[in-house]
Amino acid sequence: MRIEFAGRQPLLRRLTPVHHDEAPGRLVLDLRQLTFASPLDLAAAAALAHTAASMNAPVSVHMPEDIDAVSYIARMDLFAALPPGSEVVGIRPEQQRLDRTDKLVEVMRVSTETGDELMGRVGRVALARLEVPFSRRAVQSIGELVDNAVSHGASTIGAFAAVQAYSGRTSRRRGLEFAICDTGIGILEHLRKNPENRDLPGDEAALERALQRGVTGTEDKRGNGLADLFNVTGNAGYSLLVLRSGRGLASVAARQHDRRPAYATTEDEIRGTWAWLRVRNP
Repeated sequence: MRIEFAGRQPLLRRLTPVHHDEAPGRLVLDLRQLTFASPLDLAAAAALAHTAASMNAPVSVHMPEDIDAVSYIARMDLFAALPPGSEVVGIRPEQQRLDRTDKLVEVMRVSTETGDELMGRVGRVALARLEVPFSRRAVQSIGELVDNAVSHGASTIGAFAAVQAYSGRTSRRRGLEFAICDTGIGILEHLRKNPENRDLPGDEAALERALQRGVTGTEDKRGNGLADLFNVTGNAGYSLLVLRSGRGLASVAARQHDRRPAYATTEDEIRGTWAWLRVRNP
């Protein structure tokens, strides 16, 4: 199977070319036409690679032709997050590892054992790049995504996360992007554990319900589930959340108490749940 990563931030779009009839018995992550990657693209690449490796499928990564995209992949240390024995085809630059803990978190494997480490690193980036009250809300929202990935989305493979801060030179507002991709059972199957959700017809409906206040995969009524993510917008900040699970895709833009959701069904199915959150200063 060959998966094409083309253009800018390809996994934030509904259609990502997946060629099931090519490279039978192996996974090819084809990044040759990639021009701009987000943390989601890199975290998902690691999750896809480890999922294939868990099924004894060889993994190949074809590097971008765009040199800036190559440099960013190296900077985010995707190579270290790939399964042992993965083949890298194309340019693989050697970079000196500089201390950029105030700007980014390289692609890392996340589990119950490493979740606290991840949140500590996220906190350092947020405090360095966002206004203090807003940064705390952002970290709380990211913590909700991490908790869902390491508990509801737990698997033997684990999850993969990455963070990137932005200076605001283009948008005039500083912000950060966070992504985490787990390899668990997915939102639909998790919600169906609760008898109240057994009527869900598919992944798109499951995502819509998961974003409602108080919806969980258990009969425990405590907490608001993924609805807690939008606490980040309470002081006029802006956030954009993208979730993928199974064949479902959800996108929710939020400012203060205004939320604008959109839902779609994708052609190809993913294992687990992928989440991408972008927040900007008020």
